[in-house]
Order: sequence, then structure tokens, then C-alpha cells
Amino acid sequence: MMFIELFVTAGALDPAQRRRVAQRLGTIQELGNGEPDQEQMAPRSAAVYADMFQVVVHEPEVWVVGEKVLTAQDPPHCLVRVHVPGPWRKDLSETLISYATRIIADEFEDGDLPYRRPTVQVHVMGVTEGSIGMLGKAATSDDIVEMLSKPYQEDATAGKALRDPMCGVLVPLDESTATVELDGELFAFCCGGCRTEFLAKREKAATPSDLDRARPRPLSGVFGSRPC
Repeated sequence: MMFIELFVTAGALDPAQRRRVAQRLGTIQELGNGEPDQEQMAPRSAAVYADMFQVVVHEPEVWVVGEKVLTAQDPPHCLVRVHVPGPWRKDLSETLISYATRIIADEFEDGDLPYRRPTVQVHVMGVTEGSIGMLGKAATSDDIVEMLSKPYQEDATAGKALRDPMCGVLVPLDESTATVELDGELFAFCCGGCRTEFLAKREKAATPSDLDRARPRPLSGVFGSRPC
């Protein structure tokens, strides 16, 4: 579940730009730096996640910075508030701040401005457990994980899906899945980001000899080719 609010100073972005930014902020692929060859969330889980992904754009009439009301002659300012389940906030913050800033900067004439001055702020807001309501009832972060996993429960029963050790989502085992084999055990991840974080945490605790065995490997040739 993710709810994003974009506040942008009046006139900073034209209607087409506002729509483009909102659509990109609401696109799961953008969380992987917008690269089409990055491992992405499994397609059936991504479809469930997309239904929970909402973006709203606001253009306030008055915006004050440095005790001064901003005008059209001032650099454009944006504030992005990203609401996620509380337990996810810490792990997602760096990724969310990076992707939101990048998407907005792409629309500025001076795309480096948000990296020189604090004209774009991103606030990652953790929603308290039990305070998210979907399908007419409160949903915890674990409930959301199970909703994302449901499309692959039959695959898991058949030994064709594993749980991501980072986020807990069931992941189908096919050649496009982000994986790593460590000491003979195969781990599968919902996306490349979870795999990167997993390896970073293992690297921090591992000895050099352990790291030599922690190498990503494709599933092709192990489970065969079964494209999504």
C-alpha cells in the first residue's frame, strides 16, 4: 500500500507535466530506477500492488519559503509525502526519496536544482499498524504482504515459489526472478532492491570466505525457463 501526495508551487509544472509526474510516481517500475532490465516485482503481485498505489497532486494557492511568498519568478518548489505501512518506512525511505526526487527533477528546466538546493522535499510517512483500511477492514503490514503473496500460493505449494527473506512476499521461481544461492540454499526476492539489501546485510556480518559463496545466479538451467 502506498499513497503519494505531490504539492507543487503554482505554475511550476503545466498540466501535462503534472500528469506525467503523477503517473511516474505511481509506476512500480520507477522504484527500480526506471530501468526496464532491472528485476521487478513478480507480475501477479505487481498487479495487486498497483491497485493499492495512489497518487494525488495539489497546487496550493499560497506557498511561503524563508518568510516570503513564492512567485512565478522563484525556483519551483515541490513537497512529496509518501505514506507507507509503518514497519516499511525505515527500509523504504532511501529508495523512495531517491526515486521521487529523480522523477520531479526530470521536469525542471534546471534538473540539478533539487540536488543543490532544498527545493524538493520528500517526507516518508509511516502509517501506524492497524490504521490502514482496505476492503472494509483494518489491514496490517502482514495482511498486505499476504495480499501480494496470494497469487503465488499455489506455486509455493508446488515448490515453485519462495518467500522473499526481506519483505516476506511469495516469489515465483523463474528465470527472471532475482535470486542468490548461499551455502547451498537458494533465496528468491520480489525485486532487485530486496536482493541488494539482503546481500548488504549478509556482507556486513560475513567473513570474506562467506562472501565468495554469496553470488547471484540465474535460475535458468536450475528450474528451467518459465517466463511470466
